[in-house]
Amino acid sequence: TALSKSLLSLLCIALPTLAFNVNIPFRTQHRTLHLAAVADTNLDGVDVTVKAAELDDSLGLSPEEKTVVNIHRVCSPSVVYVTSVLRSSSPVSSARRTRKNKKNTEKRNDSQKQKKNQLPNGMSLGSGSGFVIDAEGYIVTNYHVVQRAYESNQAVLQYEKFWDDLAKNTTKNIKDKLSLSSSNVMGNVEGVLNRTVTAITGRENNVTEVLPAGIFVRFGENGDTDAYYSCEIVDVKKELDIAVLKIMDSSDKMMNNLLKPMDYGSSSNLVVGQSLLAIGNPFGLDRTITSGLVSATGRSVTGVAGNQIKNCIQTDCAINPGNSGGPLLNLKGEVVGVNTMIISASGSSSGIGFAVPGDSVKESADKIIELDKQRRLRNAKRKGRGWLGAAVATSSLEQSLRKRLLSASLEQNKNSGQEVGAFITSIDTKSPLMSQEGVSTTSITNGNVEIGDRIVSVGGNAIENAESFVTEMKGRVEGENLSLTIENVGRERRVVYVTLGQIPL
Repeated sequence: TALSKSLLSLLCIALPTLAFNVNIPFRTQHRTLHLAAVADTNLDGVDVTVKAAELDDSLGLSPEEKTVVNIHRVCSPSVVYVTSVLRSSSPVSSARRTRKNKKNTEKRNDSQKQKKNQLPNGMSLGSGSGFVIDAEGYIVTNYHVVQRAYESNQAVLQYEKFWDDLAKNTTKNIKDKLSLSSSNVMGNVEGVLNRTVTAITGRENNVTEVLPAGIFVRFGENGDTDAYYSCEIVDVKKELDIAVLKIMDSSDKMMNNLLKPMDYGSSSNLVVGQSLLAIGNPFGLDRTITSGLVSATGRSVTGVAGNQIKNCIQTDCAINPGNSGGPLLNLKGEVVGVNTMIISASGSSSGIGFAVPGDSVKESADKIIELDKQRRLRNAKRKGRGWLGAAVATSSLEQSLRKRLLSASLEQNKNSGQEVGAFITSIDTKSPLMSQEGVSTTSITNGNVEIGDRIVSVGGNAIENAESFVTEMKGRVEGENLSLTIENVGRERRVVYVTLGQIPL
C-alpha cells in the first residue's frame, strides 16, 4: 500500500534507529509497526520499532501537536480507571475478621476471586480516574470517587471495634472489681466474653474475610481493558477531596511495567491563559485526553467535606463524569492539579471545570504515603526513616523569609549567599531537638514575622532550602546519631547533636 511504501522509505532513511523483534518499554517513545507485504521487498510480516518522534515527523505534525501527542504517549499509561464494588456477601453477618492477618487474607481471597482479574459480583459504588504517584503502587484519586466504598468499610470497622472494645473493657472491669489474679480464671472470663460477643454479632473467631466494599483499578495497558487490580484505601484527605490508594499486589513483577509515577509541577506558578491537558476516563473511556487553558487561578470551591478548597484551578479542558481524580497537566507533562468538579446544567462539560491545586495534593499525598511506608516497615520489624520532629517553611512562606533574610544581610554587609538553609517553624514536644537549649523557631504574631533559627547543614552536608533538607532527611534512619549546624538570624552558628527518633504513626 502507499502508506506501507512511505513508511518503508522512512525506515530506510533512519536505519540506525531500527530494532527488529525487540520489545522496547513504552516510555522510551518508540512505536512498533507491523508491515504487511510490500512489493519487491522481503519485509512481509516483520515487526519494526522506530522512534516515535520520527514517526510523528512523517505525519507532518505541528510542534504544538507533537507536544500533546508526546505527553499523551508518556503520561497516559500512568492514568487508571478507578471503580468500587459492594460485594454480594456481607462479612459482618458471616464472620469476624482477625485484624492481625487481615491484609494477607484479603490478598488471598481477592486473588481467588480475581483469577482472571475480573470485578467481583456486587453493586457499583462509583467510578472515576486516578494516576500513579509512586512506583510501589500508590495512586491518587478524588475522595468522592471512592467515598461510598470508604464509608461502607469504615462502618464495618467501627462496628467491629465497638464489640472488641466492649469485650476488652468488660474483662478489665471484672478483673479490677473482683481482683482476679489467676491467669486461668482470667482466661476463662475472656473466653466467656468472646463467645458472648460471637453469639450476639454472629461473628466467628479466627476467620478473616475482606471488607464489604472493594476498590479496583484498570490500566488498559496494550488494550487489556478487562484487567482489574485490587486496591486498599491508604488514607483520605476530605478537605482536599483526595484519596490515596495502594495496589495490593504491587510487588508482582508484572506490575513493574505498569507502575510509572507521574511528576508534579508547580500549581502556584500557573498563569491565566497557559495551556493545560486533562487525561482521564470520562464515561469509562480509557485514557481520554482533552486540552484547554487556565481560565482562572485562586478559585475557591466547596468540597465534599463542606469546606472551601482554596487556590483551585479553573480550566476549560473538557471534564466529564469519570474524569474526577485524573491529572491536569502542563505542557511539560507535569501534574499541576487533580480534576475534581464541573459547573454544568447538563451534567457534562460546559467549559467550566475545577482542579485541586497540585502543590496541596503533593504535600498531603506525600505525607500519607510516607506514613504508610513507615507503618509497613514497622510491621515487618525493620527500621524506618529517622524522625527529627522539626517542621520547616516551604513554598511562598519560605520564599518570603528568604528575601527578608537576604535583604537584612545586605543592609548589615554580611554574607548574603543563597544557601540560607531551612527555616524552622515548629518543633514537636517529643522532638530530639527539645533536649537542645536555645533553638528558636520562626513565628508570626499579628502579621509580624520574627525569623528564627535555620538548619544550614545536616551531617556535614550543606542545606540550601527546605527541599534539600527534606531530601537529606529521607536518607536517615531511626536511632542514627546526627550533627546539625544551626544558624540564627544574626548569622551565628553552632553545632548540635541529636539521635533521630521513630516517626509517630
